[in-house]
Amino acid sequence: MKKASLRLVLAALLTLVLLLAGCGQPAKYVRIGTASMGGAFYPMGNALAQLFNEKIPNMKASAQATGGSAENCRLLAKKDIELALIQSATLADAEKGQGQFKDGAIEDIRAITATYFMPFHVIVRKDANINSIADLKGKKIAVGPIASGIEVNALTLLKAYGIEPKDFQAIHQSQEETFEGLKTGSVDAHIYATGAGSAQITDVMLTGRLKILPIDPDKADALLKDHPEFGPMTIKANTYPNQAEEIKTIAGSGVLTVRADVDPDTVYTMTKAIFENLDFLKQRHDYFKQTTLENATVGVVYPLHPGAEKYLKEAGAIK
Repeated sequence: MKKASLRLVLAALLTLVLLLAGCGQPAKYVRIGTASMGGAFYPMGNALAQLFNEKIPNMKASAQATGGSAENCRLLAKKDIELALIQSATLADAEKGQGQFKDGAIEDIRAITATYFMPFHVIVRKDANINSIADLKGKKIAVGPIASGIEVNALTLLKAYGIEPKDFQAIHQSQEETFEGLKTGSVDAHIYATGAGSAQITDVMLTGRLKILPIDPDKADALLKDHPEFGPMTIKANTYPNQAEEIKTIAGSGVLTVRADVDPDTVYTMTKAIFENLDFLKQRHDYFKQTTLENATVGVVYPLHPGAEKYLKEAGAIK
């Protein structure tokens, strides 16, 4: 009896020690940089935060609204956030130290996975006398918040047509203001790389007063040659209201990135959580339907984080 009682006491003590050890583990705080609340990155970041909080013990993740991709690169460099969703074009500039990063390349960014493809939409008002992208000279073009991925993409495309910032009136504002401006006429055009079937674009196309322009084949070829972060893409006919023809364009990708100094085990656990719970993410945002192991490295210009690389190798996505 005494031996049995002793075993019970020891078992109870062991259980208590294990419970206390678990309670004593510090929470891992993960801040996810996104963009403005009106775009895709913010709800996607929220979905990721929900996933990490539910599936990873002791993790406290939160999505943070930011100015967008370029700001996210700088926030990662300053260690103000741990993760960020960033457009592939912005990552290419940050990695090379060009464009908005002429003051110096950012080295301490690593990739986890590409999330979805973002075809360029050149949306123009039908009454603005714009029949091709070359006609955007002298027009009022909404280019997103300053230092956003939207602005980077817009300037990249316009440069391919020989259109410099001095050649048009750049309007820096939120996406909500931009789409309202397309309806009211305060904006002539907007260049927006986002997922095909965007709810915001669908809404403005319902007015019948807007159209989406294709990118000319020679300009697309030149862009793809100089920018490996892009790929060719076609927006299928009738993706949007009043869009009867397919639209030839190019696309970047939205990449989930992480600071290089984040613990590899933590990044491995987050990467594993993403790919083993894709249904969870798809239920919260349609763009996660494009997140697959096969597409994990599309448009990725920075090296994979060792934690992400470990999981992707185990899953057979990379060698």
